[in-house]
Amino acid sequence: MGEGASRTLEYCRVCPVWIVDGEVESRDVLIGLDSSDNALGAVDHAAFMLADTDCHVTLFHSMRHLNRFIPLEVIEEAPELEKLWKHKAGQRIAPQMEKAKKMLLEVGLTEKQITIKVVDGSRSAAKDILDEARNSGCGTIVLGRHGTSMVKEFFMGSVVRKVLDSCHGLAVWVVH
Repeated sequence: MGEGASRTLEYCRVCPVWIVDGEVESRDVLIGLDSSDNALGAVDHAAFMLADTDCHVTLFHSMRHLNRFIPLEVIEEAPELEKLWKHKAGQRIAPQMEKAKKMLLEVGLTEKQITIKVVDGSRSAAKDILDEARNSGCGTIVLGRHGTSMVKEFFMGSVVRKVLDSCHGLAVWVVH
């Protein structure tokens, strides 16, 4: 990404920014969700842009794996802990997914056009998002600028930045 695009992303706080790297061949869209308000803002933008289209939309969430917080040895000794973690994480994101789906339905998308996908995440949510977009044939990724971590420094390791670093052949809509 060039300096102009970087500066635009860094300082633009009033409108979504679209970054396109290479030729985008698919009209299908992946919206990366977490439990933040900014994620719903991204859904709102996507809903506005995709209203009454025939695009397919995947609402996607990569659950953080417990091993990001607890040593693997502890998890192996207490498998019920991992089961509880997955259950609670799934409960936390479910209402957000339903809100997002409702927003898309309200602008004219149909049930058939919307897929909800929650995966056991790897150590990198950005990698999970990119892998899912490529594996499901999406041409566009939509992300809220700041997620649940409320990272103030946009260019210091955020999921959005990591997605932008590897988005060749994709459009990325970054919504503040």
